[in-house]
Amino acid sequence: MSAFLGPIHTWLYEKIKLQDEMTTYFLNHIDLKEINSVKELNSIKESMNRRYGVLEEGELADIIDGMNIHGWLQERVSMVENRLAYVVTMLQKEEIATLDTICQLAYEYGKTKKQVSSCETVEQAYKMLEDVLLNGMPCDRVNQVVEVEETRLVWKQNIEIHGSYWNMVDGNIEDYYKIREQFICGMLESTMISFEPLDYHTFSLIKKE
Repeated sequence: MSAFLGPIHTWLYEKIKLQDEMTTYFLNHIDLKEINSVKELNSIKESMNRRYGVLEEGELADIIDGMNIHGWLQERVSMVENRLAYVVTMLQKEEIATLDTICQLAYEYGKTKKQVSSCETVEQAYKMLEDVLLNGMPCDRVNQVVEVEETRLVWKQNIEIHGSYWNMVDGNIEDYYKIREQFICGMLESTMISFEPLDYHTFSLIKKE
């Protein structure tokens, strides 16, 4: 990655912010009916911020460490991955929300991403996902397109980039992929493109007839 701040760094940081925004969305949109749950939820928020830190606000050029651009961004990738894994795992352990509830929230959050409504082809939809989903650093080269047709695109995830964060909190990496699937489906709801996992690390986009 370049030693100078450029468009790729801004692109990555927007994905970092989006993932953390989804974590915050989960915390802010859970339907709480008992005061004990409110206290437990606040405890999870405070513990998350204390353990992993909070993303700085402001323009990237004003907050990034210009002497260590790659390292600074890597730290923020790890931060938001840890925050998501911790929140999802703790919400379930404290019986504040089920995975089904969290997945529904992910779907609703995906629907808020209006920019995807312009996707008309599977290639446009894949580019949109690459612009939105956080998959490590660009140099990790996590995804590889293996098939492209007019109405179908298939890609493979070459390395597991998320599992270590979930392992550290005794979480389940399968939760991440279920949440991500619903987030993608929410984003694609108003398009003619559907998302279909083929196996644990292979995924497809299909243009509906």
